[in-house]
Amino acid sequence: MDVARVACVAILMLCSCGCSPNRAAIPDAQGAASRTPVPPPNFGEWANWSHEKKLEFMRGTVEATEKALFVEYDPKRYANFTCTTCHGSGALNGKFKMPNPDLPKWPGGADAFRELKQRDPKMLEFMQLVIVPVTARLLGVKEFDMASHTGFSCFQCHTRG
Repeated sequence: MDVARVACVAILMLCSCGCSPNRAAIPDAQGAASRTPVPPPNFGEWANWSHEKKLEFMRGTVEATEKALFVEYDPKRYANFTCTTCHGSGALNGKFKMPNPDLPKWPGGADAFRELKQRDPKMLEFMQLVIVPVTARLLGVKEFDMASHTGFSCFQCHTRG
């Protein structure tokens, strides 16, 4: 995986979210061109969006952006990327609750990061340098700050365990 290449794809996709209303529809997970990108929320707006507006944004913008990033990272593993990839059974029951207990548990802390860095350094790098910052920007929330331990982090998606 080339992190710089993946990051460039992410930036281009984020920039395209603010295009004119005549932008082309983005294919859904089955390939049908039925979902149109929705501009991301401004910083802090996500919490005030209705469930319906969040759902439209997630389906039209976030899913397409995240799918492209995950497929670039591992085309075989993420070829069938859908809402359930991140939201698990919450996507099926319409709740979409995060963090998602269906995702791998993450203990957090320095020891866990060292262990993951040894076991799967590519995944750790991909999540830290691509997925966490891109997702934070998409949702209009603060990126994780190591000094203050605040902002969008692993635990917005993964449960502790």
